[in-house]
Amino acid sequence: MKTLSLLKVVRMNSIAEIKSTLHYYIAETDDVKVLSKLQKYVKGLLDKEDKVIAYTSSGKPLTQLAYKKDIDAAIAEADRGEVISQADMEKGL
Repeated sequence: MKTLSLLKVVRMNSIAEIKSTLHYYIAETDDVKVLSKLQKYVKGLLDKEDKVIAYTSSGKPLTQLAYKKDIDAAIAEADRGEVISQADMEKGL
């Protein structure tokens, strides 16, 4: 595997450049151990349930776990018939 110079790595600042470099590293290695470790590491970073994935309308951080709970709660409300018709909603405006 060819190594990029440290200077080039330090200068990277755009997402496209980082992705390109990571793609290069992955494409240039045939070492199953390295690729497996990289896969496990990246999956661990992306699967964290305490990672902030969105923000509420009031600016509160929303984690993946909280987001899933909110969706499940909304689906349960709809299943119980706890909905407002569009006509009723428009009357309240």
